[in-house]
Amino acid sequence: MRQRMMKAGVLLLGLMILFTIISRTAYNMSTAQVSTKKPEPQTFTPDVSARGTVTGREEIAVSAEESLRVKTVHVTEGQAVEAGQLLFEVDLQDLMEKMKEKQQELYSLDLQIQGAAESVAFSEKSRQLILSQAQEDYNRTAARENAAVDGAQAELRQAQEVYQNFIAGSSQTGAAELYSGSSNSDQAGVVQPDSNQTAEELLAAVQEKQAAFDQAVQTRDESLYQAQKALDSANLGEAKDYSVEQSRITRGQKEEEIARLQALMDVQGRVTAPSKGMVTEVGVKAGSTTSGGGDILLSDLSGGASLTVTFSEDMRKYIREGTQAVVTAENALPGQQAAAERVTIQTIADSNMSGSAAGGMEAGAAATQQPGGSFRVTVHLSSELFSAGEPAVLKVEAQVSDYDSCVLAEALHLMSGDQYYVNVAEKRSTILGEEWVVRQVSVKLLEKNETYAAVEGISSGQEVITESSRTLEEGSRVKVDHETD
Repeated sequence: MRQRMMKAGVLLLGLMILFTIISRTAYNMSTAQVSTKKPEPQTFTPDVSARGTVTGREEIAVSAEESLRVKTVHVTEGQAVEAGQLLFEVDLQDLMEKMKEKQQELYSLDLQIQGAAESVAFSEKSRQLILSQAQEDYNRTAARENAAVDGAQAELRQAQEVYQNFIAGSSQTGAAELYSGSSNSDQAGVVQPDSNQTAEELLAAVQEKQAAFDQAVQTRDESLYQAQKALDSANLGEAKDYSVEQSRITRGQKEEEIARLQALMDVQGRVTAPSKGMVTEVGVKAGSTTSGGGDILLSDLSGGASLTVTFSEDMRKYIREGTQAVVTAENALPGQQAAAERVTIQTIADSNMSGSAAGGMEAGAAATQQPGGSFRVTVHLSSELFSAGEPAVLKVEAQVSDYDSCVLAEALHLMSGDQYYVNVAEKRSTILGEEWVVRQVSVKLLEKNETYAAVEGISSGQEVITESSRTLEEGSRVKVDHETD
């Protein structure tokens, strides 16, 4: 019996040991393995540098006359060129055909101008003739109608005189003597009425002559009105014809085109660089036609050189307009010292902005920028030290900073926006003894480089988790491989 109890106790002990081993194995398998490192002071010397290509401060367009076929292109984008260097050639046969075409257009314009001038002269001559005829018609109408009115008026006066004489001689005492027929009693120039006419007949004659006179006046006025209308219409003329002036302007333009084509023919269709610079864009290729508005764009060095580089947004806090920097060339030959120049930052602009809207933005506006963005920095260089198309490095002289609490960069985690946190391992007492658990601590990022991040919000004695075998959450149990003081 006792022996059986001992066997049972040994079996129970073995089972307990087995279960303990299994439990420990399961615990170890479910617990993340982590490495920790306590925060430490660091000195930050930021590397604020970026590479770019030297260009001219101004850009100029080089082009030939429009619609000319390109024979050969001799440059590529990014290539440095000297003043007078060949850029591209146009096809001479096509150039001569274009010249002949323009000359024919010029001859056609000359014919148009001659024809238009002759047409204007003929129209003016016709107008003068019509005007002269209208004036003659008016004068003749006026003479004819005035004569008719004068005749009617004379007849009216005669009838009135006869009637008045009749009335005056109708008195009882002198009627017989007045109409006695004696010629000696007639007064010189006095029209005598017919002895057989009555006063009523004479009055009717006066009224008839009055009506004839009124009709003659009305007819004259109407005829003169119609003649004056015809004269006014003839004198009005026509709207001025500007076709001759327009054709002459077009002719001047054609002459300028021909002069440019002739100048290109004089150099065998060779288009060259007007000044020293760098090719920034090639808009033509062999077989294509010229646009006449910038077939090749050159960065002009005659006004000085410039360098534009791009920085990531987290570098903005080191850079402001007026910040000092050094530009160093990267194409130095073996045994030669690379060209370098101390410069002042001229403009700062967001990469998604252009023109004056971006030119005046300062680096201090970083708080309003989206994380992960970029911005451009431009500086002016001496064209005597740097050549167009030459690669160079811009290094900003950033201030050295000392920080008391720095963690490894991989220990810093982004929560949202510009909010960060670190995982800290802390000991906690349990029924099985002490164990390590994770606590997420919010921190404020002060500065960061490739190795360290300077933060606020943790103490120098806390164990900051730098590596983990699995994803950690608040309260996760961990196994610390090693602790560093």
